[in-house]
Amino acid sequence: MADAETDTSHSMAGSAPRRRPRVFYGWWIVIVAVLLNIFQGGVLFYGFTLIIGPMTEETGWTRTAVTAVFPIIGVTAAFLAPFLGGLFDRIGPRPIIGVGLLVMGGGMLLLSGVTSLVAFYFAFTLTNLGSVALWSSSGPAVANWFVRRRGRALGVYSLGYALAGLMSPPFFWLIETVGWRTSFQVVGLVTWVLIPLAVFVIRRRPEDYGLFPDGDDAPPPRVDETSAVSETSSGEVNLTARQAVRTRAFWLLAAGSSLAFLTIAALQVHWTPYMESVGFSRQAAAFFLPLVPLSTVIGRIGFGFLADLWDKRRATALAFTLQAGAIILLAFLDASRPWMVFLFLALWGVGFGGTIVTRMALQGELFGRYSFGLLLGLLSMSSEAGFAFSPLIASLSFDALGTYRPVFLAFAVLTFLATPITLAIVRPKRPTSASPTATTATSTPSGDT
Repeated sequence: MADAETDTSHSMAGSAPRRRPRVFYGWWIVIVAVLLNIFQGGVLFYGFTLIIGPMTEETGWTRTAVTAVFPIIGVTAAFLAPFLGGLFDRIGPRPIIGVGLLVMGGGMLLLSGVTSLVAFYFAFTLTNLGSVALWSSSGPAVANWFVRRRGRALGVYSLGYALAGLMSPPFFWLIETVGWRTSFQVVGLVTWVLIPLAVFVIRRRPEDYGLFPDGDDAPPPRVDETSAVSETSSGEVNLTARQAVRTRAFWLLAAGSSLAFLTIAALQVHWTPYMESVGFSRQAAAFFLPLVPLSTVIGRIGFGFLADLWDKRRATALAFTLQAGAIILLAFLDASRPWMVFLFLALWGVGFGGTIVTRMALQGELFGRYSFGLLLGLLSMSSEAGFAFSPLIASLSFDALGTYRPVFLAFAVLTFLATPITLAIVRPKRPTSASPTATTATSTPSGDT
């Protein structure tokens, strides 16, 4: 990995960057980001549904009381994400990721000893805010190192959350063996062990090290003006965050993303309770749980390539449509028809897997790299609304009706509405005033060195 660094003294002298390494350094960043996502996704994203049963049984807390933590997390994360994104654009990912892992591990250790709902809310919110710091820097770092191959790179990057399901069986075994409290102690300590790896490898952008995106010999061409998202455009446009939020494209992308994010937040928390409500055992729910993220591998990789070759707007809309169809199937799952689970997994895998990749790729095409972190944070504010309230809405719906079907059907309709919203996006024209330009390969490393 060290041979990917460039001799910056030569760059400062105006000479061309040294010979490209065999493996472009950006791919090492992708690999480490995948490993981090496997861990945090396996413990927090898909692992929580394994914890909720043993926790409520031991403490006597209701399911609704436990899931009431998600509005707290969502609102707090919604305000924190833009700040972290802007901080990433200024100082790079290393300090943010290091502190994020430190906080996440500390939150897990606190969770192991909670005895009241207030303590649980505090510790679990702290843990998730550490996770927010992690993804708010790792995703933009990957996007910054690629332009032509951004869709593919983001597709591979997002595999971390798909493969996170592989942690479900061992995490389930750990919980069954030592209990949920000791399990949080173990994973909290492991989180701290990951800090040196993440801080050493992940860097902000290639120009800081005398390299160019995608490992090319020259910077990507700039797009000055274009009236619509184009299937064939390969240049780069860079808007400031202030310029981007004044565009119609930004608000349409935010609206579509927030609608599509409703289901995954509810599914994350309620998978095991939902499967039990339609006749499956807790063991069967734990068996199928890793298949939910694993099923998205094909969608993530396939739509990653598709986003590089086709209109990113249409690719995103197609993914939203497939995801909506999968949610309709989800609403009608029944233990007497187990084949429907596999049909749901197939459609969800392609649709939701594609959604994860294409939304970020579309953001990069619309607004560029140099405010990517801040803009991702701002867009996340709308997505966090779904994360904040959909688990609680699902709990309240089940408590009132005794079934999850109506709430999942409502989520399907809202997800489908994201399709026409996304198709209405047009690429914003660059303002006549100079937009931010890429740091050249002759600049000295700054911020994240």
